[in-house]
Amino acid sequence: MINVLVVDDQRLFREGVQALIRTENDMDVIGIAENGEEALQKTADMQPDVVLMDIHMPDLDGIKTTAKIKESYPMVKVVLLTATAEEELIIRGITVGADGFLVKEIYADNLHQAIRDAYRGQVVFSGDVARILAQRIRQLTLSKKQILAKKLENRNIYLTNRELDIAYLFMKDNSNKQIAKQLYLGEGTIKNYISEIYNKINIHNREQARGYLKELLKN
Repeated sequence: MINVLVVDDQRLFREGVQALIRTENDMDVIGIAENGEEALQKTADMQPDVVLMDIHMPDLDGIKTTAKIKESYPMVKVVLLTATAEEELIIRGITVGADGFLVKEIYADNLHQAIRDAYRGQVVFSGDVARILAQRIRQLTLSKKQILAKKLENRNIYLTNRELDIAYLFMKDNSNKQIAKQLYLGEGTIKNYISEIYNKINIHNREQARGYLKELLKN
């Protein structure tokens, strides 16, 4: 039996999660808490296997509470819950030792599986959180120019290395003259390359093309 402690400052949410967990035969809610201090006390008293905890709570928030739980009870699994996936909070939560990060809109069956996976030692993320982390990892391991190339390739648009160099400088609002100076090429050559880029992305307006390339790096 997986013993779960549910921590959230909203009573309705606590009771809803408790009801969902108790539909499963291999897990049970052994306690509920409405703030970080109460979560620390109940973790000490009850020794849950998994703590499901809202990240946004007054006074002692979910991240600070997680850090304290992990310091005293490293074997207790802590999965943080949030209404919206924010990169900064996700990174902070993982840094202090959280065993997972779920958005509150998660489906019941996914919640049940996340509890089981966390209990078995896996780090669990819901879809939105996983996407944010994947994007962050790409940003850490690839240059923006490489990311742009990957995003274009995902749309079956393949630029040569030189075209990619020019597209990246073009996207950063450089004029043809500025691009030519940075790449030691003639302005006429740059103009020809940009025309070819227009053809490949099927956009023939300078501002629209820039907007399209910039938008790719945001997603």
